[in-house]
Amino acid sequence: MAKVNRLDYTIQYQDLDQNYRLRLYTLENYLLNAAGIVADRGGFGMHYLIGQNCTWVLTNLSLELSYLPTVDEVLTVETWVEQNIHMLSVRNYRLYVSGKLIGKVKSVWAIISTIDRTAQSIFDQPAFLDIATGETVDVTRAPRLTPLTEDTRTLLKENNDLGGCFRHTVVYSDIDYNGHCNSCKYLEFMLNACEPIELKKGLPATAEEVTTDSLGLRIDIKYAKEIRRGDEVDIFYLRQTDEIIYEIRTLQGEVSCQARIAKK
Repeated sequence: MAKVNRLDYTIQYQDLDQNYRLRLYTLENYLLNAAGIVADRGGFGMHYLIGQNCTWVLTNLSLELSYLPTVDEVLTVETWVEQNIHMLSVRNYRLYVSGKLIGKVKSVWAIISTIDRTAQSIFDQPAFLDIATGETVDVTRAPRLTPLTEDTRTLLKENNDLGGCFRHTVVYSDIDYNGHCNSCKYLEFMLNACEPIELKKGLPATAEEVTTDSLGLRIDIKYAKEIRRGDEVDIFYLRQTDEIIYEIRTLQGEVSCQARIAKK
């Protein structure tokens, strides 16, 4: 099997937001779907891991995007494993529409036990020995996301010009086969709390208009703690110059996810 794979996704009306553009959390779902398909084809996906009471989990995602496709356009997702190091696997992507490079992604994954949820070091098994290419992708290092202070969170709970706080109860439709909140749902929660409308302004109207100097979006997501059905979480958002900082916390105060969406 080839180490670099391409998958095509035709954008449907149900994938679009009110601006007739691909939803960001749907795009993330395409990325995760591509990773799963390629891993299963290569013999190191869920079909293999389930037999060992293990599963893949996403820990970090950094995405640079210059264009949001619309209906009937074909999004080509090119993906490969860069390296498996220590207990983490780095998977990269390039995104194309009409032959134009419109996005680059770096993601970091871990394998955990489905029994006790601890990280597993199994990359020395034969299934993983010849899957890495060593090829990186030109995505700058993610900025350090520091937790919001208690004073800032208190201020945001007042829902003022600086930002706000949105409470959500994790329900059936948020849960995936791993029994926890699906990775894409975290982004959906954050966008429901605060859509980055201003940050999207100025993006190219067509893929053909994309150049190396085009305005774009940068999205960084750091997953920290699983949340499950019935959990209540607060989604904080803080508006800053050319960026929005997000943080999801349990009602017990534990950080579950941090993210940043900014102009690129």
